[in-house]
Amino acid sequence: MAIKRRFNEFYRKIKLVIFRNMFKHLKKGGESLTSSEYFCLQCIYLLNKPTISEFAKFLDVSSPNATYKVKTLIKKGLIAKEKSEKDGREYLLVPTQKFFDLFESKDNDEKEISSFKINLSKNENKKMERILNILTEEI
Repeated sequence: MAIKRRFNEFYRKIKLVIFRNMFKHLKKGGESLTSSEYFCLQCIYLLNKPTISEFAKFLDVSSPNATYKVKTLIKKGLIAKEKSEKDGREYLLVPTQKFFDLFESKDNDEKEISSFKINLSKNENKKMERILNILTEEI
């Protein structure tokens, strides 16, 4: 039961960080985003170049609804459509450089991960990597 409680606490903290970052980015760089647009952008990024159909299916919304959201994000210059190499009839949704300029905080993430690794022994790092692999596969 302690593992479940600790995992729930960890998960809660991760969600809080995500929400804090969301509000930080909603009005950054002169670009005004709604919370819905923010979540759509993050989903497109995390789905790794989905088609509109895959995006719609993931969000459990209709294709016209997903298409409307995508067009709005394209107009803002945050995503683009890229022709699929596998199937020339399909278009993949890809984040633009403007997206990365607005959202990427790679340096911060790398600093946080580095400090986390410093606090773990080599053996603990290996165990953590194993646990993260299991969690990733299970989700």
